[in-house]
Amino acid sequence: MDAMLETTATRILTDHRESLDAAWVALEGSGLTRLWVSEAHGGYGMAPAEGFGLARLAGAHALPVPIADTLVASWLLSEAGLQSPVGRMSVLIEGWQRGIPFGDGADHVVRVQGRSLTLHRGPIASAYAAVGEDPLSDAGALTGAVIATGELHHDIALPLAALTRAAQMCGALEAALTLSIEFAGQRIQFGRALSKFQAIQHLLSEMSAEVAAASAALDAAVATVQPGTPLDLQAVAVAKFRAGLAAGTVCEHAHQIHGAIGYTQEYALARLTRRLWQWREDFGGESYWATELGRVALRNQTPLWPQLTARGE
Repeated sequence: MDAMLETTATRILTDHRESLDAAWVALEGSGLTRLWVSEAHGGYGMAPAEGFGLARLAGAHALPVPIADTLVASWLLSEAGLQSPVGRMSVLIEGWQRGIPFGDGADHVVRVQGRSLTLHRGPIASAYAAVGEDPLSDAGALTGAVIATGELHHDIALPLAALTRAAQMCGALEAALTLSIEFAGQRIQFGRALSKFQAIQHLLSEMSAEVAAASAALDAAVATVQPGTPLDLQAVAVAKFRAGLAAGTVCEHAHQIHGAIGYTQEYALARLTRRLWQWREDFGGESYWATELGRVALRNQTPLWPQLTARGE
């Protein structure tokens, strides 16, 4: 991610943690919500890696603001030749997300059915309880008026949304690992820091390996993304699948290390793990993307392992 963009986003997400409305106003005012909007539609048309980098950073801060969802919505609108409205946006892909994060607060909702896209006024009528601080809305309760309609040239909605979720997950995974390392170094038990115990060292090393694997899969997938073209399903499948696996191990180990404090609302770990558990299932969990990976391999009629290892060369 560009250093200036990263600095700006980090400052906003840090300074406005106590006021989500202020955070959103600052994100929108800085243009960060329009990174993926084409220049023809009033945005910056920046490289895919910049938006995925922002989603990753937002995941690390775990603020309940729909920056990643708005980025995806704006990409889809641009691909359909439509103008992106100002405000918070949610994405509804038919059949793939039962609960929509931030649907209650969405100013607009992008709904995708196959390749048909409609832009609706928000919000979505709430029907599901919140997960932590993230409100979820019923995917079937979209009643806002249709503002615009369009067609996508490729089946990009699901893989784009899944890869963006994987980016958020990698950011949250990295943050959870950092918190665990710091806590283990500071917490004294039986006269020495937790980090001096071999069992804790083993947990931290496993967490580090999982985070590294998920990050590598994400980076490989992001490198294949080009505007105006279909996403590489194989790369997306590996990234989302690997992020999901890592979330299971990292969340479990992080809470083992932290003990009861890790579940309190006052401590950052709880915000991270709640989101990881939610994002793990968004736009297809491990079982779906593992199956999709197998389907892609069969369609390609070539051995899977050489295809995967070739990405790292």
